Amino acid sequence: MSKRKNKTKITFLGNNSEAVTGSMILIETIDKNILLECGMIQTNSQIEDYKSNAKSFPFKPKNIDYVFINHVHIDHFGRVPKLIHDGFNGKIICTPITKALMKPMGLDSANIVRRDAEYLSRKRGKEIYPYYTENDIYRMLELTESYVCDDIHQLDDNISFKFLHNSHIIGACQLELFIKNESGHIDKILYTSDLGRINLKNHYVDNLEKCKNASVVISECTYGSIDKNIKTDRNKDLEKIKTTVEQVCNVREGRILIPVFSLSRSQQILTDLYLLYGDNPNFKIPVILDSPLIWGITKIYKEVLDKDNLDLFEKACNWKNVKFIKDYRESQLCVSDPTPKIILSSSGFLTKGRSINYLSEYIKHTKDAVIICGYAPPNSIAGKIKSGQKNISIDGKSYKNKCGITILNSYSSHIQHKELLDYLKDIKTNKVYLVHGEEKGKLQFKEILEEEYTKLNKTTRVISTVKGTVCHL
Repeated sequence: MSKRKNKTKITFLGNNSEAVTGSMILIETIDKNILLECGMIQTNSQIEDYKSNAKSFPFKPKNIDYVFINHVHIDHFGRVPKLIHDGFNGKIICTPITKALMKPMGLDSANIVRRDAEYLSRKRGKEIYPYYTENDIYRMLELTESYVCDDIHQLDDNISFKFLHNSHIIGACQLELFIKNESGHIDKILYTSDLGRINLKNHYVDNLEKCKNASVVISECTYGSIDKNIKTDRNKDLEKIKTTVEQVCNVREGRILIPVFSLSRSQQILTDLYLLYGDNPNFKIPVILDSPLIWGITKIYKEVLDKDNLDLFEKACNWKNVKFIKDYRESQLCVSDPTPKIILSSSGFLTKGRSINYLSEYIKHTKDAVIICGYAPPNSIAGKIKSGQKNISIDGKSYKNKCGITILNSYSSHIQHKELLDYLKDIKTNKVYLVHGEEKGKLQFKEILEEEYTKLNKTTRVISTVKGTVCHL
């Protein structure tokens, strides 16, 4: 890593430069090296993902001084333990809630890395070692320091920062990074990381705080495509849930699987089910959350929430219909149990986890149903079900899809096209770099945002990044 006198250099190194997952941006100042996140690449290929994430970093980890983690989705912090495994010994910086969530999310990831290594060892007939272990997770926690939002924190003579709430998931934030160069001039970098909804906020997340100005903006562009500029209706989705529950559980006496993410989506859906039925003494359908990780994260929610949020969440968790399953044997018995129930189980895209076990059973029966919440990669099982594919392959076995399908469109935790456009066009800045989006969507969004700047008589440049894009301040 080179140092440029009086210059700050930003290099877009992560897979999120060209796609959605694998966040990693390197900032080199006059005397420090900073990483903005360090996330895993996540596609639909177990082998290719393992190979990609096991690769060496394009820099020496021991030379990194600070790593900022804006939230605990694995594609944003999942390679930090490998960074440590490979020699990093600096400071990891995040919000207090993000730090609390790092342990269960990190240990779950280490377990998956271990199982993937075992699978590849059997497949290749030689020992493949995990690229990090549980020991690296505990070391990560030792190196992590948490800071509250809305205050400016001084790291050293030349670097300070401020976290802003971003409404994505609990504990998530944007980063305002202030860097002073040798001439004394201070540059301000805004890194949005993933932004959440503005007009349709999910439960337990803070309202998005807007940055007013920055030298450079690095923004997510998940829903950059004009095709994503659609109106979503939560009330309509809640009515879909009610209709599906009535038809499947009450009329057909069937079962419903809702594949969810252990973090955020499971707590969101649980709360909505409670708000729909919690006060109805005649509602007898069990609501079962089957995942050790869901349980671990749920316990942390109870520790970090306060006031009205904590009160609502406690009511949802203590609802008489709710049951948490952690034991795998109990989970197997629940899969085969034919009585009506609503199952919330991970993973959300039906790529792995206990939700696959339920799907293997429910997909065979016309009385049962699957509720898909929001976006699913087209090649994932959830994506194939969502598209109406008739035959679904699960763990190498083909199943004819006989179960019912309900699709909910309002549960995305990402800012939508129009909301992002309105936010960015109001920021006074010289350049906007777009990351965390597919190329087509980023290019479409770049053109639309540039048109908005022109209307406002602004000369702001918009850059759609690729891996290796460099910015000098």
